Amino acid sequence: MTIRFAQKTDLGSVRKVIEAAFPAAENKVIMDFVADLASETVTPPVQSLVAEVDRRVVGYAACTPIFFRPDTCICGYILAPLAVLPNHQKRGIGSNLIRAATDRLAKDGVDVLLVYGDPDYYGRFGFKQDVARPFVPPYALEYPSGWLGRMLSDINCPETPVGFKGIPALNKKELW
Repeated sequence: MTIRFAQKTDLGSVRKVIEAAFPAAENKVIMDFVADLASETVTPPVQSLVAEVDRRVVGYAACTPIFFRPDTCICGYILAPLAVLPNHQKRGIGSNLIRAATDRLAKDGVDVLLVYGDPDYYGRFGFKQDVARPFVPPYALEYPSGWLGRMLSDINCPETPVGFKGIPALNKKELW
């Protein structure tokens, strides 16, 4: 397995991964989100990774920058989406994508990585509700227990609520 940065030429393969990995009701929203991420030009940049097996894209993970209120010096990202082809799941591909993403973001000086997902799954990688709690998402969450975070630097987690804004691709209520 190889993990590398996604390229625009990977978009068709990534769409196939998303379509196979997510329920039909979520496919269009997530595929539109991924297409929007591929065309975003922001600083700091979106970091999208693909996992390949035998030169075929079988997994995808995107980390999207978020921007906290001006008086906060924390640099943050959100991990979304994470997808692996069903016939390649349970082989460590998602785990390797998460580890590669967190390693790259930590090396880039990112302080916190947030995710909205299964606490049991993401908890294995150090994501905790307590870390995410101070970071207030732009929309109400249907499943607040799935709001998780992991500190990637030595900076202290804020003690008071901190709101944030995402890039345009992330600022859509249907994603939350």
